[in-house]
Amino acid sequence: MYKDELWYRQFIRDIEERRLDFTDKQLRAYQIDLMLRIALRVKELSDACETCRSFQQTLSHLEEEFSELPESKAQRHHQIQQLRLMTEHFVKAHRLAPAHYYTRLYANYGFVVGLLFGIAVGLLALNNGLYVPVASIAGLILGTALGGIADARVKREQRVA
Repeated sequence: MYKDELWYRQFIRDIEERRLDFTDKQLRAYQIDLMLRIALRVKELSDACETCRSFQQTLSHLEEEFSELPESKAQRHHQIQQLRLMTEHFVKAHRLAPAHYYTRLYANYGFVVGLLFGIAVGLLALNNGLYVPVASIAGLILGTALGGIADARVKREQRVA
């Protein structure tokens, strides 16, 4: 654990030194806050998970390439892709979830279910196309609400990645 703590402190120090080189808009675009949250979870979970231990090297490599982010679209894409892979690992292996994960997921499912329901009931049963957009929007709203409840539960249980 001590080695992981040293890595984390050095990583945070390096990020904070380079943070002044970027504007607030760039910090949001490059997902620096997500990277810091991932680094904290990697520090916490690296003793028990070999994959999380390998993420230390990946995060350190991404931090070293910070100076290339503003000029290189390929580097920005690579960084976002790596952060997404790490987040997916946290969701699958450690039951952690990024912010608004379930809201987005359930909103998509709700839209699809509402669309299918609108087609089945509106077009096939009642022969009225008005039910398709109404059911789609209702499904989207219901899915978003259920996802918000699930995200609140994840936040309450402190499982946000």
